[in-house]
Amino acid sequence: MNEIKGITGDILLDAGTNELEVLVFSLCGGWFGVNVAKVREVIRPVSTVATPHQHPSVVGMFNIRGHVVPVVDLAKHLGLTRPENQKKTEGRIIITEFNSLRTGFLVDTVEQIHRMSWSRVKPAPDLSVVGSEGGSSIGTTTGMIEMGERLVQMIDFESVADAILVEKRLHIEKVDNPDNVARETKRVIIAEDSPFMRQLLQDIFVASGYTKVEVYADGEQAWNAIQRPGPTIDAIVSDIEMPRMDGLHLTKRIKGTPALAGTRIVLFSSLITPDNLKKGRQVGADAQVSKPELAEMVRLVDQVVSGKPIGGDLQGAAA
Repeated sequence: MNEIKGITGDILLDAGTNELEVLVFSLCGGWFGVNVAKVREVIRPVSTVATPHQHPSVVGMFNIRGHVVPVVDLAKHLGLTRPENQKKTEGRIIITEFNSLRTGFLVDTVEQIHRMSWSRVKPAPDLSVVGSEGGSSIGTTTGMIEMGERLVQMIDFESVADAILVEKRLHIEKVDNPDNVARETKRVIIAEDSPFMRQLLQDIFVASGYTKVEVYADGEQAWNAIQRPGPTIDAIVSDIEMPRMDGLHLTKRIKGTPALAGTRIVLFSSLITPDNLKKGRQVGADAQVSKPELAEMVRLVDQVVSGKPIGGDLQGAAA
């Protein structure tokens, strides 16, 4: 049973307002957060079944309403240890859904939902690698929020899920270029807060021949770069949820600036739901692609920089 009121699986915020809702939880004496848009429900711990060769951080699997969900011991995965004087709690399981995957994360306690502006979420420093049990060394904290005397860390759940779900790991391969798009001449800007996904995007674009690629860690960094004098920007690839300025607000700003309104923008997010698809259209996004379709993203950018019409569904929807 869902124990947190207000979690419905949909984002109820207006498009382009640069707001988010954060579910705050505790783990080993620290405070962490997850975007409510990624959370389906919060439940009490349940019995799980171990599977052969499962990742060391995975407790096991369980079935909930026809979905088999892996449960991750988040403290173990992040390399956190519980203070000796901390009282053991029953714990809670936060069930997330993104990148077309449902995953349960075992935490100590779940607090409440906080609505705020993305401007309150400060980028995490490069050294903020919380830990990684058998996973990547790329930082697993994407942002920090000051809430009174508490410092809440926003966890990069995408990198955690990729590390534990071995069969779903993403591999970088060159994307074919059947239409002979002059990729090496095109300037592409990428805005993505996840160090893990940012590196994947840069690698696949460069491997595929896009050599003029600029990457930025949030919408505000990208917005500042876009305003600077320079060569024409042929395409912008932006995540939706980012510190300081999210992708919807970035898109709204660009499309609302006469000198930039013609810039083609593709939203690339684990949160491309029907509701977010509608919001992307409202702010003027030219197309939207659901993570982790990296090759599809390159093909879509090929269409964008070639001036071809774009169409499709959640994997590339015209605005």
